[in-house]
Amino acid sequence: MNSVKLTEITRTFCITALKLTYLNILWFLFTLLGFVLFGLGPATAAICKIQHNWLRNENVSSVFSSFWKEYKTSFLKVNMLTIVLIGLGAIIYFDLQFFMQKEGLLFRTISILIFILSIWYMMVVLYVFPIYIHYQVRLFTTIRYAFIVAMLNPFKTIGMAVAAGGMLYLSLYFPQIMFSIGVSLTFFIIMIMATHAIDQITIIKERYSN
Repeated sequence: MNSVKLTEITRTFCITALKLTYLNILWFLFTLLGFVLFGLGPATAAICKIQHNWLRNENVSSVFSSFWKEYKTSFLKVNMLTIVLIGLGAIIYFDLQFFMQKEGLLFRTISILIFILSIWYMMVVLYVFPIYIHYQVRLFTTIRYAFIVAMLNPFKTIGMAVAAGGMLYLSLYFPQIMFSIGVSLTFFIIMIMATHAIDQITIIKERYSN
């Protein structure tokens, strides 16, 4: 019985690893297809969509076809979302750098406030693609929902940040991880935790609406 369970666990692990490796390859290919800047967002949305279907036990008959369909469908909307996030991130970064170089209580206070804002920004970035896939709402509504879900689930948000940061750290020292499974595995962990957070909020909402 134990050997049967071990065989099944090993089989499931190998299949999952192969699926994630395939997704990782597709993510890089389609990111390059959009000349990186315009391919990054849609490729990320596509990878999250497929993983969302897996987590919901929804049938994905062809990973490539599903990836390509989501990539095309979300291309314009997700690129707008990505540009807004990159713009906000750049503003926060340069403002923080500027005020940190200044002396005085006022500038120090502003630096602390911008640092807090940068943490909120990173929380939004972690949740924005799972929220986009789940709710399919307008651009700024997606950002607002991502912030709310992140704030209501602090421990999951910390877990997602640790997972993403850990994979980034490993990828810097072992680039082969990023090119083989790193991107898809990172988003799979994020999708698992984000989906659980969204489900919890949905349950609470239904409980209080009845």
